[in-house]
Amino acid sequence: MLWAYNVEHLDLLEAYVSAQLRERGQHMGSQTLVERLPAWVKEGRHRAEVLGAIGQLRAVLA
Repeated sequence: MLWAYNVEHLDLLEAYVSAQLRERGQHMGSQTLVERLPAWVKEGRHRAEVLGAIGQLRAVLA
């Protein structure tokens, strides 16, 4: 199951999942949104499936 609070949250998820290189910012704490994502969302092998689900959510919002 994939969900987002709003369009900005969906944008963040899409940017994170589609990123080829995921770098941490300097001042990020240990409980950031992306650190709390389930492992399956972060795994590269699920990238296409997660991006497809994000596209479906965007279609619902349109």
